[in-house]
Amino acid sequence: MRSSLFSSQSSPRLPVYHRLDLEDGPDTIPTSSPTSTLRRYRRSLTFIAIVFSFGLLVTLLVSLDHPRWPRRPPPPLLPQPHAPPSEARNLLSTSLPAFLAHHPELPSGRWAPISMSTCLPGMAPYLSPCLAERRQGAVFGEELIYPDFRIREPLFAPARVNDDAPEWRKLLGGIKERGALCEDGKWVCYRGQTGQNIVLVNATFNGNPPADNWSDNACMSDGVTTAGLETAETNASTNMLATPGEYDEAFPTDALLIATSPDSWSFQHFLDRVTHIVMQGAHLTLGHPPPDVVTGRSPGPAVSEMWEMLGMEGSRIHYGTRRIAAKAIIFSCRSPLIHPWPSLRTLETFGLNPDGVPLDERKKIVYFSRSHGQTTNGGRRVLNEKQLLNEIRGLLDERGQGEELVLFHDLGFHSQRDLMEWFHKNVRAVVGPHGGGLYNHRWTGKDTLVLEMMSQTYTSLMFWEEASTLGQVYATTFLPPASGTDMIADIPAMLEIMRRHLGKPDPRGPSLRRMYRWHAEELMVEEP
Repeated sequence: MRSSLFSSQSSPRLPVYHRLDLEDGPDTIPTSSPTSTLRRYRRSLTFIAIVFSFGLLVTLLVSLDHPRWPRRPPPPLLPQPHAPPSEARNLLSTSLPAFLAHHPELPSGRWAPISMSTCLPGMAPYLSPCLAERRQGAVFGEELIYPDFRIREPLFAPARVNDDAPEWRKLLGGIKERGALCEDGKWVCYRGQTGQNIVLVNATFNGNPPADNWSDNACMSDGVTTAGLETAETNASTNMLATPGEYDEAFPTDALLIATSPDSWSFQHFLDRVTHIVMQGAHLTLGHPPPDVVTGRSPGPAVSEMWEMLGMEGSRIHYGTRRIAAKAIIFSCRSPLIHPWPSLRTLETFGLNPDGVPLDERKKIVYFSRSHGQTTNGGRRVLNEKQLLNEIRGLLDERGQGEELVLFHDLGFHSQRDLMEWFHKNVRAVVGPHGGGLYNHRWTGKDTLVLEMMSQTYTSLMFWEEASTLGQVYATTFLPPASGTDMIADIPAMLEIMRRHLGKPDPRGPSLRRMYRWHAEELMVEEP
């Protein structure tokens, strides 16, 4: 059996069942008078009657048409029923600081959340440690306070800035729950983001939170809840009813992480949601083999390989499974959609340095077309794409820096890992209409130019947010629709942006900054 979340070589393991030993043996019976012998005899009859009655009661309970799992014992580290397991809680509460202390070299470290795992007097009941105190089966609750940050507005072509900037700012209303235009009008500020981790023991997943469902109760949606996770009672009087084998049969999975987010099978939503859920809860495994994961329908090869790169091979992933009973369930569905910490941790887990290869060593400009029948949904085609590509090639020749335009659909890779490594080592810019292929900008490193064309009938801020949190240079054009969501590229504007920004850091400075209400020098808010 794999190591459980709550078991390790250094942690004490209490027995999972108790045996009532009624055989004292002949040598233990003292000699006594007939009167005392009669008294003992009567007491023995009374005790036998009690035991017999208890046996009948147990038989009756077992014969009822009830599931047997509620009568299973608490997990190994629970010192007593219903009480929080102090040993496990102490380990879990220090797991994130311990991880950061052991990996000071990671670029993500400066963006790590603050972990708070004790419910103190006066704390709000919705904070995770307080929720864990009143939620049956919860043995640990962790409130994660994510550092505030700000990112710059996009770059626009000078000839279009008066049209495109106002159109772009209208979109900010769609992210008001997490970000808003800063007071200076040049940055977008992200304040007050939090996350929650909750650990439940002797628990069963029964299909809720639902997978691949764009609903309010899906993982990472505002209404997601633990209410659909059934937890067993941990009454001391029933602990003796289970043997270790019965316990393992009732809860065959040691630790299970819930990752049932919308469209979890898709390349883009695996990256922008599933990885955030996994990264937020990963430190709770205490260095043991990773937990099993329950997610949505079976994905394609790229996502399957990325699961393996996260350390979740084959049988550890439960695709579309409706019921899983586990000794421990990690619930990390309340995690932020946009923040540097999960994005950087994902890259580091994939084995990619978020700082990337130096920009002057990367010479490839990758164009993502939506006109070659390889997209999962239609539209957003660039109708003058052939002319645009010819003009970009001419610009690269004119620059004389050895840069090359390549079309993504012409690239051939044997694996997702090969693709990611090639982008990481070679790509200076990604260009194209809004679409899932642009997600490959993530593998390229800092100062990559991300140039997105958007139809005014199909807009999104996702690539601007993600590129900016990774320190990349994001630029965009808003184009009137030619037909539906298809568009005609503004070729002079595209070339103008590339002349100014290709192969260069953002002239305004870093795209990502920490922010804090106070800004005295001693606080080191702007420390790189």
